[in-house]
Amino acid sequence: MFFLKQLFRAREHTQIKPENPEGYMSVLEHLEALRHTIIRMLVTVFVSMLLCFGFTQEIMDFLRYPAEKMSERHEASQLPAGVEAQHWQRAKELAAIAPTLPPEAVNSLNVQHDETTVKLAQIIPLVKAARTLPQKQQEEWLKNSIKPTEYNLALSILKSGVPLHPQNTSDHIKLMGAFQPGEAFMLSVQLAFFAGIILAFPLLMIFLFNFIIPGLLEHEKRILYKSAAWGFLLFLGGCAFAYWGVLPRILGFFYQYSLGMGIANDWRIGYYLTFAIKLIFIFGVIFELPVIVIPLIKLGILNYESMKSTRGYALIGVFAIALILAPAPDPGTMLLMALPMYALYELCILFARIEYRKHQCPHTT
Repeated sequence: MFFLKQLFRAREHTQIKPENPEGYMSVLEHLEALRHTIIRMLVTVFVSMLLCFGFTQEIMDFLRYPAEKMSERHEASQLPAGVEAQHWQRAKELAAIAPTLPPEAVNSLNVQHDETTVKLAQIIPLVKAARTLPQKQQEEWLKNSIKPTEYNLALSILKSGVPLHPQNTSDHIKLMGAFQPGEAFMLSVQLAFFAGIILAFPLLMIFLFNFIIPGLLEHEKRILYKSAAWGFLLFLGGCAFAYWGVLPRILGFFYQYSLGMGIANDWRIGYYLTFAIKLIFIFGVIFELPVIVIPLIKLGILNYESMKSTRGYALIGVFAIALILAPAPDPGTMLLMALPMYALYELCILFARIEYRKHQCPHTT
């Protein structure tokens, strides 16, 4: 109730064209305006959600991509120099299926692959066999069991510790299926909901600003639309930063930690998608800081002096927020969340400084 009172007072303070002669609106009139605003926002989100529901498979594939590529990147980092990941993956599959086929079929299958893949597929079973021996005997046995021209490559694979089994087993990530009858449908609804919010974000901001600052003039509406556009771009920028910069690092932390504990990465699809969506959405909201602060500077509620003097408190607050919202407990993840927030705050201070100089030197062109 206290928050609503403060919000209504802010509306009256910024109202340019009062709807009644005295420039005062009753609580019921404020609540009616708030009701209309909420209805418009809900309808907008619902329509956007329906539009996005038809693309939930593409959205799901997009969100699953970082997790599905995590094990491949980890394995590629273990490969010896000169061995490419694409050859290695095909070679493991070929080595796994070759023992089940007659010699004629194996020869026919080898013809369909390049020479590097075939050579790696022939080396993999020997390295597997060598790993079953005591460590002191592995190199000597491998040297006596393989062609001299292939020994160095086989030895480097043996020492690298790279997995020799095909993908989707052992330490590779497996996004498990639905464990409940309606889980897949509810996941689609959840994906459509968050995608709908992102799609409708500019309109939601316009509705919100129109409620907080009613009675805008034409040139002020144009400024509002520009603010909504910038807010949308910043929101997308935050989401993109989370998807390409933060999410892979967090997944890598959990992935490596699980392997270190000897735990397979069998991640349930529902939990993973919820985790990824929340992370991306949080960063999108964080990047909205300039859209919130700059209008307050324009209205005179914040100024350069006050923001500069509270810079230290803002830094502490930013790291406190990152500590609370960061989905992973490691310092790296918290820094990835805190540093962009503080950088945006510094940009707001720079904007406040520019506004301050404009008021100090109004005739300067």
